[in-house]
Order: sequence, then C-alpha cells, then structure tokens
Amino acid sequence: MTDMKKKFLIFALLILTVINLAALGAFLFHRFRGSSRSGAELRQAEGFEQVIKELSLSAAQIAKFQEYRKTFHTELDSLSARQNELRRQLIEAFAPPTPDRKRLSEINERINRLQFEAQERVVNHILDIKAILGPDQQEKFLSIILQRLTSPTGPGKYLRGS
Repeated sequence: MTDMKKKFLIFALLILTVINLAALGAFLFHRFRGSSRSGAELRQAEGFEQVIKELSLSAAQIAKFQEYRKTFHTELDSLSARQNELRRQLIEAFAPPTPDRKRLSEINERINRLQFEAQERVVNHILDIKAILGPDQQEKFLSIILQRLTSPTGPGKYLRGS
C-alpha cells in the first residue's frame, strides 16, 4: 500500500471515529437530557415490570431475572464509564497541532475492545435470561427483543427494561 493510501485510510478512520463519537454524544445528550438518575431508574423499573407481565414470569423466574439484570447493568455501567474516559482521552489527543496518530489509533482500539466486550455482555445476558424461561416464554422474550430493537425509540428501551 502506498504511503498516500495509508495516510488517507488513517485520516478516513479518524474522521469516522469523530463522527461516531459526535453521534454518540448527541444520542446520550438527548436520551438523558433533563432526566435525573431516579427518573432513569423509574423508567428502567417500569420497563422491567412490563417484561415480567408480558412473559408471565413465576416468582422464582423474577428473582433470577432480577439477579441477572442487576449484574448485567452493573457491568455495563462500568464498561460505559471506561468508554467515556477513553473518549475523553481521544478528544484530548486531537488537541495538539499535529496529533500523534499512533496514540489516536491505540485509544480507538481500546474503545473498540470495550464496545465488543459490552456486546458480549448483552449476548450473555440474553442467553442467561433465555435459560430460565420456558419454550413459550423464550419465543415471546425474543419477540420482545426484536420489537424493541427495531422500534423507532431504539434499543435502549429493551436495555432499560431487562
């Protein structure tokens, strides 16, 4: 690959990263604007109650679901905090007149690893929940996930309710 092509690819990667970060920032701003932590927790609890109702969960299933849910959200909150710190570092790395491309790339790779880890957590959470459900409940659960992931309000509705 020629030096010019390599520089162009690095530049394109950096531009796409900045665009993605800006989009994420806008999404998070609009999602949490004006809401307090207690308001977010209230919406989360309401979504969870709706899932319980839709799946007709037994008391034992509810207890296990809550256990998995608490662990899942704790892990995702931790990953999110780490991602936010790396995003801050990435923006700061753009500050010098000639940013260190190697440092930018390293930070971006670390962000990508955390995003992959978060997605793995989501997959494991869905498998954990599916394992405590009966066949009909599993079918309904996957239907709820699909509906919420493809709804105009986006996937956050599922994540807040599970």
